[in-house]
Amino acid sequence: MLLTKLRIKNQDNDSNSFDVLFNPTELALEEGSAWKEQPKPRHKAELQYSGWQLKSISLELFFDTYETKTDVRIITGEFAKLLIPTINDGKNGKRPSKVKLVWGPADPNATSGITNVEWVLEKLSQKFTLFTGDGMPVRATLNVTFKEFIEPKKVLKQNPRRNSFPEKNYTVKTGDTIAGVAAAIWNDPTKWRIIADRNEIDNPRLLEVGKTLSIPAIK
Repeated sequence: MLLTKLRIKNQDNDSNSFDVLFNPTELALEEGSAWKEQPKPRHKAELQYSGWQLKSISLELFFDTYETKTDVRIITGEFAKLLIPTINDGKNGKRPSKVKLVWGPADPNATSGITNVEWVLEKLSQKFTLFTGDGMPVRATLNVTFKEFIEPKKVLKQNPRRNSFPEKNYTVKTGDTIAGVAAAIWNDPTKWRIIADRNEIDNPRLLEVGKTLSIPAIK
């Protein structure tokens, strides 16, 4: 069977694509979703979904050029280049190149795996472990972490910003009124009832100094 090397395919400049010297023996893929505990007076906190998290993949790669007596940094340096912002993204400024990891068949699920995803290099650690007599490195181990890349517009579409004012807590001070709190936080004193309902306040004129109010997120 023909050995297929893991290829780092540069999505912005194919001429800068390259193969690894030796295939990794394992890959660590991390996925997740974000959850946040929202306090609720006199009740247990509510667990609310706050969005999905970008995937990341970590792998260890081995490089050895001892037999050819060439500098191993010629190869490992290709990874270092992926950290340099060279692509002009317009109003978003410059960014490093995006890549795809081409190795084996595509994942059956188009939204998962490693081959169906665009990545950017997030972390790179290089360890050189063998040198020639004149000090040239000929063996290295690289630990690399790639982060999933999604265009900002797509991120906003998949995980829209639903709230102009995020949820927070407010500690009541002397002289505070619910309408005053709503005005201070939202610039709209007429929304005082939202705060009263969230905190189960029957008499909005009576606020206990030092009490922590749960302020819900609103558009």
